[in-house]
Parts: sequence; structure tokens; C-alpha cells
Amino acid sequence: VKRFQVRHGLAATGTVTPRTLTALNVDVHKRIRQLEASLERLQHMNFAFGPRYVVVNIPAAYAEAIEGDKVVRRYRVIVGKSEKPSPTVTAQITSVVLNPTWTVPSSIAKTEISAHMRKDPTYLSRMHMEVLDAHDRPIDPHSVDWSGTHTPNFTVRQQNGTWNALGAVKIDMPNSYSVYMHDTNQRNLFNDDYRFDSHGCSRVDNVRDLAAWLLNDQPQWSRAAIDAMIASGQRHDVRVTKKIPVAWLYLTAWMTKDQTVHFRNDIYAQDEQLLEATAEEHAFFNKAADHPLTTHMTH
Repeated sequence: VKRFQVRHGLAATGTVTPRTLTALNVDVHKRIRQLEASLERLQHMNFAFGPRYVVVNIPAAYAEAIEGDKVVRRYRVIVGKSEKPSPTVTAQITSVVLNPTWTVPSSIAKTEISAHMRKDPTYLSRMHMEVLDAHDRPIDPHSVDWSGTHTPNFTVRQQNGTWNALGAVKIDMPNSYSVYMHDTNQRNLFNDDYRFDSHGCSRVDNVRDLAAWLLNDQPQWSRAAIDAMIASGQRHDVRVTKKIPVAWLYLTAWMTKDQTVHFRNDIYAQDEQLLEATAEEHAFFNKAADHPLTTHMTH
């Protein structure tokens, strides 16, 4: 039972919990479909695997640092909830930000921040947040329309500190989805084996260790130096000397080097969508290949 739980990302208690029972009852044909979907994704993946790279597998809610074709670090992560899914994306890590500020995405400002402000006008000051205009100048929160009926024409920014939603570390990886990896001020959430609770970004457990690994070719940025800078409370951006590839994957099934097959829940219900689209594509090309004109041209 413990081995089964490990293979399915469940707490290895050796007791058949409700979640374990649900996994045990998944039909074998569904498991085969999961393997097919993962294979399809990997075959079409365009990722520059370098000597050092980082992979986040979203359904597994884990991040791995790979060096010399070996997993040298593994971290629990919290990824997007089902209604705010984390995207599959490939990018390059460019810098590590210590004591970052958090610029609240406009979608969150429009819905969640506005709702809090309607109930409690002191919410922003309690959360160490300020409202800025288009030129980054502070404006009075009481002059803002918090009705939430239109897109905000202002920016909300949270100051750095223990209250900051990004925690003490942010890992920049520029991409079209504006997602990144970061610390959190709610570390207790890492203890759950269901870790789908973010707005799309990836919160990383023990992220300072990952930061030290990313910067390990810069001796001045040892783990002790990173801790000291964080303790100072000052914001500091450290650029990596060589960009490190990073991929956020969606694999609900995979095999490890010891030939153990692992499965995870299709948390965003993407496997069937992919396989249906692939089947339609194959049917289209098969039909086109059988067309008299195509047959004539190929012969």
C-alpha cells in the first residue's frame, strides 16, 4: 500500500485512505490513456535541455533541479487551482530577487482586492499594500472606485516583508503568461498532498535552497549570504551568470529510471482534450491521404 501511495503522490501511511481507495479504483484503460497523453506531450515538446535545468511537473506538484542528467534537488510546489490553472511553459531563469515586492495582477486587484476594500477600507494598509497610478506615484486608496465593475486603471503593490505573498524569494523566468516561481508566507500549505491552491504561479518549498543552487557559480551568493541579505530586509536582484532553462510540464503519468510507473490526477482535465484533438488530427490526415488528388500526387 505504501509503494502504491508513493507511486500516486499520496502520503505513504500504509492505510487505505479515501484518496488511496479512489486511486486504486481508477480503470486500467484510463491509466493507459494517461501514459498515451504524456507520451504525446513529450514527443511535441520543444525544450533546450542544458547541463543544468529546472522542471516543474504541475500534476505532481513538484519541482526538480537537474544537473548532469541527475535530479539533484526536489521540492514540493503549490501550483494553480483548477479554476486558475498553471500554464505549461518553457522559459529561462534570468534572476533571483531577494525580498521582492509584489505587483498584484490586475485580475486579482479587480476581483479579490476590490471585494476586500468594499468590506474593509483598512485592508490595504493592514496588508502593507499601496495604490500607484500609471506613473508609479502613490494615490489615496479612498479616491479609487472599488466597485469592481471595470478594469482598474491603477496598480496595487505589496511592500516586501514577512507579510508579502511572494515571501522572501522570487525566481524570474520571463514568459508570455507572466508566471514565475516564488516563496510564500503560508508555508504550512506544503504539508498537504493536494497542492493546487495558487493563481497560476508556482510556490516553492525551501526556495532558498533552490536559489543557492541557481547561483552556485557565484561564490559570493552562498546560502549564508542569501539568508543574510533576506535578514537585512533590503530588496536585491541577483542576475544569473548563465540563463537556466525551465519547463513547466503537464504529465499525469511517467516512468522513473528504475522503471517505476507513477500516476497523478488529471487535475485540469487536459488528457482527454489532448487525446481527442490528436485523434481528430490523425483522422484528418488519414482522410487527406486517401483523397484521389493526394494519392495521385504521392504516386
